[in-house]
Amino acid sequence: MSKSRKKKNKKLGLILLVEVLVFIGLIVGFGWYYVNSKLDQVVDDTVAEEKEQIDVSAAVTDTMADKYKTIALFGLDAREGGDLNKAGTAHSDAIIIASINNETKEVKLASVYRDCFLEIAKDGAGTQKVTHAYILGGPTCSVETLNKNLDLNITDYVSVDFKALTKAIDALGGVTINVKAKELNNLNHNIEEQVRVTGIQSQGVWSEGEQVLNGTQATAYARIRKVGNGDFERTQRQRAVISAMIKKAKESDLATINNVLDEIIPLIATNMTKSDILSLAKNMFDYELGDNIGFPLSNTTPNLGKDKGSVVVPANLISNVEHLHSFLYPEDTEYTPSEEVQRISNAITNETGVGDLFTEDKATEEPTSTNQGN
Repeated sequence: MSKSRKKKNKKLGLILLVEVLVFIGLIVGFGWYYVNSKLDQVVDDTVAEEKEQIDVSAAVTDTMADKYKTIALFGLDAREGGDLNKAGTAHSDAIIIASINNETKEVKLASVYRDCFLEIAKDGAGTQKVTHAYILGGPTCSVETLNKNLDLNITDYVSVDFKALTKAIDALGGVTINVKAKELNNLNHNIEEQVRVTGIQSQGVWSEGEQVLNGTQATAYARIRKVGNGDFERTQRQRAVISAMIKKAKESDLATINNVLDEIIPLIATNMTKSDILSLAKNMFDYELGDNIGFPLSNTTPNLGKDKGSVVVPANLISNVEHLHSFLYPEDTEYTPSEEVQRISNAITNETGVGDLFTEDKATEEPTSTNQGN
């Protein structure tokens, strides 16, 4: 080959390389613009700034702060719309603590039972069911209640209502859930209510066993309460639906993920910044869902009368918080319960008479990773 031919080929190769780089740059630039334009629908910088004022526990260790990312997830019983970032909108029917190991990408989920008896982080609120924290003080109050009672350092939250969950599951093409025969009647009753609330039509579920549920059906399944062990089993169902969604999302193509984003982004509330969300999103396909569990692990369920009703009391708070930390942050060997948790634990014991230490026979459930045995 002549010297001039080689020179021409080399020049063409450089031009092709530049064109490829420009093309990649355009794709990346478009992707960044596209994602940012979507996030503009949900991210409110003024709300994000408020998270810097959220009170966190002084007992948080360096390991917990550096190695793990902890986020609060709230599923709200909002039926009439409203601003999910504000108090007075809804109770939190689902309260889930998500712990993400920054190194291994393992995600663990801990449901806090809606009737769990804790001290609400709002002046004058005292001890109540933790579900009331959201309607009394919005997501900030709920997050601070978790931090205060459980020695956590949560500053980020994501809140969704019935309609958002339903639309997300429909956009994924449904999720696979193992439905029990005893759940069918309550499930179909919930489906009827879901249709009235969201306006999204759906058939009922008429058979037991593993099957694909649409958004309305799966949301109704997650809300089943009057079957089995009450709210304890309901939180298992909630985590089963989330697990199924994560599994389906990881198996989906980008077009499907895009449809999910289009459906739910306008319907969620969060104080996470764009950089927070993008940082998590870039590792989406690396995350692995680990075990999940309910809190308090050891408990009793007394009725405290007309004002406070039937509640789930940790037996006791100190030992339950210790077990929660060992579950969420297994590599954190430096943690000891704070004086605040000890104070609240004593106050709950004085009010309820429940002061037993953690015992296996009072454990509501063992950690689980699927819904097969729920």
